[in-house]
Amino acid sequence: MQFSNYTDATVLLFDRQRVVRKQTRSVLNVIGFKTFLEFQDLESVRYALCNQRVDVVVLTLDAVDCGVLGLVDDIRRQRCGVDPFVPILLTTWESKLRSVRTVIESGADDVLIYPFSTAQMGQRIENLTRERKPFVVTDAYFGPDRRSASVLMADPTSVTVPNALAAQVLGRPDLAPNAARIQATLSELRRLKVRNIARRIWFLADNLKQALPDPSLPDRYERELVKLGKTIRGYKRLLTHEDAADMAALCDSLNGVVMGLFGRQPEARGLELLEQSALALRVASRLDHEPCDTGDAISDVVAKSGGIENQLIQAVMG
Repeated sequence: MQFSNYTDATVLLFDRQRVVRKQTRSVLNVIGFKTFLEFQDLESVRYALCNQRVDVVVLTLDAVDCGVLGLVDDIRRQRCGVDPFVPILLTTWESKLRSVRTVIESGADDVLIYPFSTAQMGQRIENLTRERKPFVVTDAYFGPDRRSASVLMADPTSVTVPNALAAQVLGRPDLAPNAARIQATLSELRRLKVRNIARRIWFLADNLKQALPDPSLPDRYERELVKLGKTIRGYKRLLTHEDAADMAALCDSLNGVVMGLFGRQPEARGLELLEQSALALRVASRLDHEPCDTGDAISDVVAKSGGIENQLIQAVMG
């Protein structure tokens, strides 16, 4: 197949085994890459990411991960490097990874299983260049949104992020990860996270209200309130001066409701107030382009714990 012209793009390539690293480099050479930064230890990778421009990162994941996934998470969360959105491709010999969820939740763009062909590698790189997934963020995940096309169409919240590889290969400076563009995208993703956590809060509160007839509720009632309170505090920490003042006020009010329910038996009036307060926060936290009604198609998918993550795992690993 015909690949894009990758001559001017820079690959950061990591593999602890020199022979395998050279094999991977040969495949990337055939695809068209000419400039490589090769490493066999992660400390050197971290140093390079903080001091050199790279357009795509290819990391080999050991059978027993020795820091690769932590590095990916650090890149995405701005604890390493200057570009949290750099395209990242993981390679591995493990066809049945024991911790697939951990791999996907690291925020890497794709996973390629050895042995792979030049065509397979080329197609993954092409996808990162021309069809890279937008990013989505929840309270547990930050990375490419691999959900189905139908879900993506119903969800107005995925964010197109800067793409160093596409900017270099396609001659699109508007896609480059300069400081201003990175900051604007992070701000957009932060606001999306606020929205999603508000939906999670409402989901937890509504579950408590619906569970009132359950005879086991008193045994777990305060544990559920603790979980809800922790999520509310996480929401409050995300708020900045950019957010509407009523979001912080509603958050404080909701936290007061939760605190007032401790030491009491679950009862309908208190749980109704809790759910309605959480619903008010959810409505106040919606994005500007979203409808005012609360029944949008994506809300339950986002709210349910693990909903997005399970779809991501299925999409990548089959």
